[in-house]
Amino acid sequence: MKRWVTFCGLITIGLMLTQASQAETIVYPNVPGGETYTNASGINQGQAVGATGWYYNNVRSSGSVGINAQHPNDSTGSVWFNGPSGSAKADIEYLANGVSVFGNYAATGSLGLLSDLSSMSYSWYRDGASTTTANLHPVLRVIVDADGNLGTIGDRGGLVFEGAYNGNLPATTDAWVSNTISMNTFLWNFGLGIGFAADIDGTSYGYDSTLADWQAYFPNAVILGFSSGIGSGWSGTFTGAVDKISWTIGDTTTATNFEVQAVPEPSSVLLTMAGAALLFLRRRMKTQS
Repeated sequence: MKRWVTFCGLITIGLMLTQASQAETIVYPNVPGGETYTNASGINQGQAVGATGWYYNNVRSSGSVGINAQHPNDSTGSVWFNGPSGSAKADIEYLANGVSVFGNYAATGSLGLLSDLSSMSYSWYRDGASTTTANLHPVLRVIVDADGNLGTIGDRGGLVFEGAYNGNLPATTDAWVSNTISMNTFLWNFGLGIGFAADIDGTSYGYDSTLADWQAYFPNAVILGFSSGIGSGWSGTFTGAVDKISWTIGDTTTATNFEVQAVPEPSSVLLTMAGAALLFLRRRMKTQS
């Protein structure tokens, strides 16, 4: 009986571990070994990261973003950012049915209701060589359509998490920091048809509304995607990274880990090619005999 209970326990633990591993999706760059996407012009441009639903997006003024090994987190990689000037910008975004609009990407679908979003989380890194204001680090955003009508776009925008408005000053440098955004976390807005950093709670301050406050203010809002990035008016230079972006909508948690594929050694490639050629010759000899 004890052996049976132990066996069942091991099976249960195994299933839990399997489910946990399946819950996190690993996203690799388009180029094995890592990549950097940049755009020198002042017009936002983007690039799809394979068919993952993730995009390098809103990249302008020589901002750079890419999954590479510049600042690996718990394994081989992360999403790296660089902004060489105050006008530079770069994001990585997960978009619902993303499509290219003149080179930049936009959502054409919904991931669910904003009212069903219970949490978001991510890890970020600020390189100590950055010269921009000490409170700045890569932010996390939820992209929203305020009235839930995807046929109109004038009310689209986002809710932004920054540590500075949640008691985390200054931003930690040269170390990975993890943040979880819950119902009581302060978020500020851009767009949504109400302007920038709107004061929705009447406190004469636009940075003290919680996720719960925003859900109550926009009861019909839908989620278009999630975004993390740097820039858009930051003074000075910035280098850093993000990793392990996740969110929970209803009963579903989506988690992404960004990694870099190992690049095969030339000798390994040659051995693989030689093995394939030998197998082909053997099959051909059997066919002829």
